[in-house]
Amino acid sequence: MEATTARGRKFSYSHTLGNLTIFRYPVDVGLDADNNVYVVNRGHDGDWVFGVNKITIDEDEIGRFGGEGDTDGRFRWPTSIVIDSQRLAYVADEWHNRISIFDTTVDFNGGDVEEGNFLRKWGVPGPEPGQLGAPAGMVLDDNEDLYITEQGNNRVSKFTREGEFLMTFGGPGAGPGQFNRPWGIAIDGEGNLYVADWNNHRIQKFTSAGEFLQVIGEPGQGPGQLRRPSDVAVDADGDIYVTDWGQSKVEVYDADGAHLTTLYGDHNKLSPRSQKYLELNTVDSEKRALVTDFDPERYFNTPTAVEVDRDGRIIIVDNIRLRLQVYRKEMA
Repeated sequence: MEATTARGRKFSYSHTLGNLTIFRYPVDVGLDADNNVYVVNRGHDGDWVFGVNKITIDEDEIGRFGGEGDTDGRFRWPTSIVIDSQRLAYVADEWHNRISIFDTTVDFNGGDVEEGNFLRKWGVPGPEPGQLGAPAGMVLDDNEDLYITEQGNNRVSKFTREGEFLMTFGGPGAGPGQFNRPWGIAIDGEGNLYVADWNNHRIQKFTSAGEFLQVIGEPGQGPGQLRRPSDVAVDADGDIYVTDWGQSKVEVYDADGAHLTTLYGDHNKLSPRSQKYLELNTVDSEKRALVTDFDPERYFNTPTAVEVDRDGRIIIVDNIRLRLQVYRKEMA
């Protein structure tokens, strides 16, 4: 596929990670200091699958943890994940209104440890300050405090990693600083926050203290316009990436919020796991051989999350396609 160029930037598709044998409707992705990739699954094809895959950026499987259920270390409706400097994973569950913490340094042996690496949890459901109402997105700041978007309470709350409440801002509405089911959240190099205001069809930018700064994007179907954005990420240059869930695309803006370009998906090669699957399953391989037009396969289908790793790769969670698409950006 040809690269997408815009105002001195070139966005090139790199590769695809995953398929049905690895992911089951992935909704979020987290990264550790070694650029290992953690993928939150929340979906089913006959059986519910709620868990987290740990893989390398080249799709080597390290292991899996979590699972469906109500007991400690299991999930009913997981939404997001972040990894701290100690390699601890924090997973938000909007059904249980809690944050569960796991040790990702255990020896997975390429398998599923289920809740075997669970350490602790915190979170109390409710609308009062310090309580949680359907936690959705999470991000760690430089002090490794957690900002959490709450879809149920239409606000952003800040906690220490141990669950001590620090502050909250926002509230229901469509005005500046108000939210209608906020989802993803990101932080830039200056500590400013970006919140995907899902049902207001916009991104809002705030200071670390919760002071409103600006709106990025607007409702609509044109270039740079949004319909139910689900997540946001900011790279080292300040460029902003937004998964536009409602229109199956990723919008890219510069640090000032000006629209740069739109990514629609450029998948053009099966992941290593997909290739291996077809080698071992001749019936599916023969069916695929009958396909004459693979063009629809390249595009995103309801992308839910985006992250930028330490090497500047842009990792996009392609929910219905059961995969991640990875891009690279070059500056002219």
